[in-house]
Amino acid sequence: MIKRIAGLVAAAATAMMLTVAAQAQEIAPEHLALAKRYVVLTDTGALFQRTILQTAQESVDHLVQQNPEIGEDILAGARDVAKEYLQGDNLVHDNFARIYAVHYTMDELTQIIAFYETDVGKKILAGNIEINKNLQTAARVAEENLSTEFAVRLRSHLKEKGFDL
Repeated sequence: MIKRIAGLVAAAATAMMLTVAAQAQEIAPEHLALAKRYVVLTDTGALFQRTILQTAQESVDHLVQQNPEIGEDILAGARDVAKEYLQGDNLVHDNFARIYAVHYTMDELTQIIAFYETDVGKKILAGNIEINKNLQTAARVAEENLSTEFAVRLRSHLKEKGFDL
């Protein structure tokens, strides 16, 4: 559990540094608008969806525990707030757009968006949601197994070198 929390803290710190770097650069409004279009088009915010839903559930659990008499209202409110985050007009999406705007020129973003408007691009976008879910599941399984697997492989490697641990 501590490893997972440390990993989340490290990931959050890295994301914050990237966001600060992206915000520090001056980005033309039309450039940022293209980047936002890309974020919405590619549903990049879905990467953050699990975190939003977990946070919503934690908030609901906490507030319902303190105010059980308005549990249904809290749940409805949490759904509304979560939808705001998931729909793409929020600080997370803005920060994602800034990062893309730093990494891609307006011309590149225009070309990328044009690609996603082709039949192949639309197919990729349609499949991304399911593919991302599968990738997230695979990543969670790998993360859960990595510690044990790594230790076993390291012991085996050291045994080959003559160390008996």
